[in-house]
Amino acid sequence: MGTDQCPRLGLSGNPVAPPRRYFDNAATSFPKPAAVAAAMHRYMVENGSPGRGVYAGAREAGREILRCRQRILRLINGEPEHPENVVFALNTTDALNLAIKGTLAAAGRGRRAVHVVTTVMEHNSVLRPANATVTQGGGVEWTYVEVDPSTGVVDPAAIARAFRPDTVLVAVNHASNVTGSIQPVGEVGYICRERDIMFLVDAAQSLGHIPVDVRAMSIDLLAFAGHKGLLGPQGTGGLYIRPGIEQRIATTREGGTGSSSELDVHPSIMPERYEAGSHNTVGIIGLSEGVAWLAEKGIDQVRTHELALMRPLLAAAAGEAFPGLRLLGSPSERDRVGVFSFVHGELEPVELAIILEMEFGILCRAGLHCAPLAHAAFRTAPPRGKGAVRLSVGPFLTGADVQFAVEALSAVCRSHRRAFAAAR
Repeated sequence: MGTDQCPRLGLSGNPVAPPRRYFDNAATSFPKPAAVAAAMHRYMVENGSPGRGVYAGAREAGREILRCRQRILRLINGEPEHPENVVFALNTTDALNLAIKGTLAAAGRGRRAVHVVTTVMEHNSVLRPANATVTQGGGVEWTYVEVDPSTGVVDPAAIARAFRPDTVLVAVNHASNVTGSIQPVGEVGYICRERDIMFLVDAAQSLGHIPVDVRAMSIDLLAFAGHKGLLGPQGTGGLYIRPGIEQRIATTREGGTGSSSELDVHPSIMPERYEAGSHNTVGIIGLSEGVAWLAEKGIDQVRTHELALMRPLLAAAAGEAFPGLRLLGSPSERDRVGVFSFVHGELEPVELAIILEMEFGILCRAGLHCAPLAHAAFRTAPPRGKGAVRLSVGPFLTGADVQFAVEALSAVCRSHRRAFAAAR
């Protein structure tokens, strides 16, 4: 065990907590680029307008909101003439609720039943709205497609086999928040576009980590988080809506928009159609700077750095470094983002997470990660299991941080193996 792993004593003689290393980027990225906090602070102390008005501060805020839409559109290769089709939401969950409930409400008008297809790898942000639409009636039926039990990747042909004449929506998690598995969304998008079935992609774990091209991938709806890979603050996110399909998505929230105020019905123009109430302007300004940082670095360079961080963890998991520890998902770096979930044969996930924090300063996430069907697919859901320990990397982690995490995991596994053998 290296000196960095030994307990340190403070002036009182009591152990001092080790320096923290943040490995919970799949939940929210940290730290953020310096420009994110700087832009938010400047707005709060110098402006404060929500962006609806004719005075100078309001016009400036409106320009900043538009610039964020444009930056996101360039990042996903959306239609540059339609920045209004990037709709802001509270987070990915909010965007997915709009996409799912809005699409089903519009499709269900005048029809006896509608059918939705997704995979078992989805987050509760899809599973719970799905179940809500089913239990609330209205003729909605849902099919969950199984995945490869070793990689967590779905076969596009399996999705196609699940189609019915009344299928109106397919929802797929681009990259799993449990295994990091990257789904073949381009192939799924192609078969959906051929059949004129709406295709919704949950990009919470992919956007900002790997290239996303909504046109090449035939994506109709792309839900994204502002506070994860896009490096913005919490309370931000959104939904890209392919131009021309707005009438196929009903509104789920109505209210003030600052436009058409003489009407007591919600306006149908974009983006006001889906943006009721005041914007989270300070959050959007911070998000804009996060996206700008990614654009300056380039997604390919960000991905190259992430791959360099992933390799030591994958190599250690494939060898003998982690006795008793199992990695969920594909062992191939090409098939995943930097999300690693581990299950120990003896230690419960919460126990392992606490040891990693208290003894090594490694901050990670234990549990089911809001994806119960994904854990069921890997036999880590109750009653058999209690989830997994998840470490997830970000652009501000270094190779030294990852090597430290590898050594810490190895030390815990080897120490527990010796203790377990002695107890027997």
